[in-house]
Amino acid sequence: MALANGLAVRYGTVLVVSAEKMSAISLREPLDRNVAILFGDGAGACLVSASDGFGAITGEAIHSDGNFAADLRLNWGGPLEMNGRSVILQAGRKLPAGIAEVLGRAGIAAADVEVFLVHRANQNLIGRVAQSLGVPAGRFYCNIERCGNTSSASMPIAAAEYFAEKAMTARPVVFAAFGAGFHWGAVLVESRGA
Repeated sequence: MALANGLAVRYGTVLVVSAEKMSAISLREPLDRNVAILFGDGAGACLVSASDGFGAITGEAIHSDGNFAADLRLNWGGPLEMNGRSVILQAGRKLPAGIAEVLGRAGIAAADVEVFLVHRANQNLIGRVAQSLGVPAGRFYCNIERCGNTSSASMPIAAAEYFAEKAMTARPVVFAAFGAGFHWGAVLVESRGA
């Protein structure tokens, strides 16, 4: 979304598509039952425009740290390799830091955010991030009990479900993700209508 936002200024509206068929990866042999049960298949998309739509991307914080690449990786044709303890520890630190960074630059308190549409690796991680930011966990939209961890598709799926029920308000929305590599970031979206 952050990359699309920069491209939209130069080239016009950009279609961002995220699709994951994690079952094809998580069910590979040798099967790790602790990993296989976490993932789901899904897809989502959004249009990013420099001038149209109900929300505008007004801030971003994108980071990467290859020191932990071996803790969450997928070798070509091999099984998903995940050191769950390291992943939850690093995600529990880096996600709230990225969110705080993007909010801090905009001068917005976490308590003033309408909803956090965060990559949902698991409910435990959401609770940790909410606690770190000092906001109720209920402020984080969650559908993991139905969808599982749909990786890169999780945020557009969550956004589609959330905005199907509620219109964008004058309060900002934060998207945030953490993934293999490790890569993480946050995007601030504010209403164009307010």
